[in-house]
Amino acid sequence: MHTSPGAQPIATSLLRVRMSAIAATRIIMSYMPGIIVPSTTFIPSPLRHNIMPDARDLSNRSVELAESGQYNEALDLVDRAIKLDANNANSWYNKGIILFKMGRYQDALNSFAQAADIDPEFTEAWYNKGLALMHQQKYLEAIRAFNKLLKIHPHDDRARDQLDLAQRKTMDSCSHTLESTGKQTKLFK
Repeated sequence: MHTSPGAQPIATSLLRVRMSAIAATRIIMSYMPGIIVPSTTFIPSPLRHNIMPDARDLSNRSVELAESGQYNEALDLVDRAIKLDANNANSWYNKGIILFKMGRYQDALNSFAQAADIDPEFTEAWYNKGLALMHQQKYLEAIRAFNKLLKIHPHDDRARDQLDLAQRKTMDSCSHTLESTGKQTKLFK
């Protein structure tokens, strides 16, 4: 896998099961005079009950295939899982990991962005979105992704390191552009 100098490799562990903002079950609310209390009984959502186990199973099998290096087969399965449940952030995240490992950085970026749109608190999606942007040398956009992650989790050292790297790359890129044009700049006080 190719990484930018100083860049951390993408998070390689695929998540098998991750509860997203949209859960597969709903809570039955019991009514007591003056109080609504969640009962301990969970029932499947009638609209998603029949497709959720299949989508999770496909996503889990895609993880197993990806871990054994069978990326094309894994991609086919995760795409089928997404067709069954397009609102599953974990499936989009897994697709992003697979695409990243295949070197398809723009497609991976799109998948991580979709996962983050579905679950805005999904820090790994934000982190890997930033790494995909770094691989494409889109440092300003990477800075935005890492800043978003740091708003959610301010003490994430990996994100802070990548943010610093993206900022240095941006500054290097600006100074290189100035040098290549032969222009000198003067600072005004």
